[in-house]
Amino acid sequence: MIDKRLQAYRTYQRFLKILLTMSGCWPIPTKSGKSKYYWSFCTLLGLTTYVTCCLNFGYNYKHNLTICMKYIGMAISGFGSFIKVTIFLINRDSLINMHRTLNDFFEEELIQNKKIRTIIFSSLRKVYILGYTYATIMTALILAYIMPPYIHIIRDLCHLRLTTNYTLPVSKGRGYPWTIPDNFFYHLHMLMETICSCLSAITTSGVDSVFGFYVYQFASTMHAMTFRFTNPLPTQKFSNLLKKSVKKHKKLLRCRGTLEHIYGPIIFWHTVSSAVLLCFLMYEMAHVSHFTIKNLSEVLTFATVKLLQMFMYAWGGTILTNASEDFRNGIYFGEWSNSALDCHVRTNVILVMMQKPMTINAIFSSVNIALFTNFVNTTMSYFFLLKSIEDKDG
Repeated sequence: MIDKRLQAYRTYQRFLKILLTMSGCWPIPTKSGKSKYYWSFCTLLGLTTYVTCCLNFGYNYKHNLTICMKYIGMAISGFGSFIKVTIFLINRDSLINMHRTLNDFFEEELIQNKKIRTIIFSSLRKVYILGYTYATIMTALILAYIMPPYIHIIRDLCHLRLTTNYTLPVSKGRGYPWTIPDNFFYHLHMLMETICSCLSAITTSGVDSVFGFYVYQFASTMHAMTFRFTNPLPTQKFSNLLKKSVKKHKKLLRCRGTLEHIYGPIIFWHTVSSAVLLCFLMYEMAHVSHFTIKNLSEVLTFATVKLLQMFMYAWGGTILTNASEDFRNGIYFGEWSNSALDCHVRTNVILVMMQKPMTINAIFSSVNIALFTNFVNTTMSYFFLLKSIEDKDG
């Protein structure tokens, strides 16, 4: 069972590495470090193009609120991906230190006894199921946009012809300030729209999912440390074990600061933008006379993505806070007060117990399950505000 869980952990780790590498957000330098650095700027260029085009499409359809808000929503999602790549690029050095520290601590716990490995793998299944589900829904949403023209092209190729008699995946062939020629450049526009939209989806999936992965490494390390000094082995000297745990806790606090510095603005952006987008989505649904299966599936998928996105961040923040609280309780109920500790170590232990549990702050609020509840309430408040304004004007 442990081997299967370890294999699942390695598989999920590689999965996140692939997503972050494709989006230019993988922090660890390699022999091709410069090329990865340049790829981050290429990603930013692609996302800038995507956001600019979507805003232009939305402006050109300002007479049609439904289509206009659809493009505005795509632009907001693309700009969120732009923010993520920019933040990861600016904080690359601190992100590398945090990544290596958490990975080293986690790998150190893996070589401990079977009970500790069981503890650190206890929540792994929830983490990777949530990450895989989120990536799958994002993939389904993108495929719904980009697959129809490719299916048309494949059908033409089966009849030994290649025409431009298909609709572009994002712009639908309209909205550009120039006329798209009916030749090779039409296919080039399709390729550009496909790459840009996929970059946005991949970046979102990778950066959002790796937050939960980092939190899992945080929590697993602290649970393992808590178990060790609440259930010390006869061969272990408790004072040495406690010294090592306190030193680890100091490094984890610095890592928590890095995680908050990187993800605080990202979570704040998602909280505000997602609430507005879901509000307009509900407002649109309330004013549509009939739904097609395609439109209904797109609306439900988009709403699921936004709700799941906020839940992943809120749940991750709660997991981190609970693990930190368990660590403080473990020290309090441990044998430290009866151990032969020097004054410096005893002072550090007291300081650990006096500190508040680790939290991630998103500028205005702590990231926990309460944030998800407030997010849903805010969305509903925006919706009813629009309805009241509409009723007043009517």
